[in-house]
Amino acid sequence: MNDAAGPVAIVTGAASGIGLATVAWLRAADVRVVAVDRAPAESATDDGMVTVTGDITDPATNEAMRDAAVDAFGGLDHLVLNAGVSGRGDIATIDLATVDRVIDVNLRATVLGLRACVPALRQRGGGSVVLTASVSAFGGEPDRWPYSAAKAGVVSLARSMAIDLGRDRIRVNAVCPGPIHTGISRHIADTDPERYGYLRDSIPLSRWGEADEVAAVIGFLLSPASSFVNGVALPVDGGQSARNGQGQPPGTW
Repeated sequence: MNDAAGPVAIVTGAASGIGLATVAWLRAADVRVVAVDRAPAESATDDGMVTVTGDITDPATNEAMRDAAVDAFGGLDHLVLNAGVSGRGDIATIDLATVDRVIDVNLRATVLGLRACVPALRQRGGGSVVLTASVSAFGGEPDRWPYSAAKAGVVSLARSMAIDLGRDRIRVNAVCPGPIHTGISRHIADTDPERYGYLRDSIPLSRWGEADEVAAVIGFLLSPASSFVNGVALPVDGGQSARNGQGQPPGTW
């Protein structure tokens, strides 16, 4: 599926958080990477990594990241569509521009990434795709309905693409993180300690997760170790989504 120099992956949302950790995981595994974000990546590039700066809601950015993989490394084997934004508000008063942005970044841009990159995966004879969804896709969440709805769409998209692209030997799975320490979320401990503690206590492992823990699962879903895993929405949430909501884990009463 790849040449002697090693496989090639694209990672969006690569400048921080889960995306940055995924780039580090892949580079440690000798996977060549095209790192994509609106801002330059925090980590320095090396001979096995190139960057593309742009907004993933722009079709041109998606085409540019595909072209970068082909031009710099000769093809594409793995695709991690990870970029996302949150959004919240009362449905009667929320600015619809916020709703549009959440759906554009989380769902429509994922479609754009697949549309641009699937031909390159087909040309390679197959490959693996991971879409970053969320445990918020599995049920309603107070006040964050735009995000929950968009991520539910990502899960459904992954399942549909697993069916449509399986004949091309392209596997498509979704990873669904729970509360994870990232640059976006770390402020919650300071600005809203009550919510931070509630989220921690909703997790049977009684802690928030780390970005590199999600990256390791993404790496597994890209790797030959998951060669018969297709169409899965895999929670990485310390067991949070195992609960039915009718009570708190032991020790948190």
